[in-house]
Amino acid sequence: MEPRERRMQRPRPNPDAGLRLICLPYSGGRAAAFKGLAAELPGDVELCAVELPGHGRRLREKPRTCLRPLVEEVTDVLIEQVRPPFVLLGYSLGALLAFEVARELARDRRPGPAALFVAASGAPHRPSTGPQIHDLPKAELVEQLVRLDSSRNAPLEHEDLVDVMLPVVRADLTAVETYVYEPGPPLDCPLVAFGGRDDPSLPRSELAAWAEQTAGDFSVILLAGGHFFLHSSQASFARVLTAELERLLDGPC
Repeated sequence: MEPRERRMQRPRPNPDAGLRLICLPYSGGRAAAFKGLAAELPGDVELCAVELPGHGRRLREKPRTCLRPLVEEVTDVLIEQVRPPFVLLGYSLGALLAFEVARELARDRRPGPAALFVAASGAPHRPSTGPQIHDLPKAELVEQLVRLDSSRNAPLEHEDLVDVMLPVVRADLTAVETYVYEPGPPLDCPLVAFGGRDDPSLPRSELAAWAEQTAGDFSVILLAGGHFFLHSSQASFARVLTAELERLLDGPC
């Protein structure tokens, strides 16, 4: 597989799509996490999932422990491989990454996203009130991750998998927890913040704070489930995404 193909996956390729949804995964997540979602979106939308270094098909690469190199790489991938119009969808870690990529494109005066969708993430300018966990000892870190979502992180309880998975998750958490927000002008595109109603780490007020990061339309949408509603409520998530994407397809992008 060519390096170009490893960096971005298209589960349902559609060169003639009217809109592209660029998906950026959560900590430890693979591009393949969005494969099921692709099948439920409108036919005129091409889902493109970014594979981060050290993840999935790029497992042999070293994962990044700082957000900035990821921002630069994803920005380059978008410029090289994605034809506008497009929407950025970032999930947890991916939300911060998508936000900074949108800012990077604006600074470079390049075509930016028609909309920014952020999921399962608090606003970047709001300091986290939770404890930092990226540097915890192995057993304690696994315990914290399983507590966040036992169904998604259960493989970490198996000793034969933890040594493969945990370094990648730890690197991602380091990138998130060492991120320093720098004030700047708000984005000019619509912004939608998605969250799980049962996510104890993310109250609605933290999602609502994203409003400060755009001069465009803003809304908060809550779905059934916890932090990983992408999987537990995939059909519902696909429906609300479809409604938002069709609104963009019907209007000027």
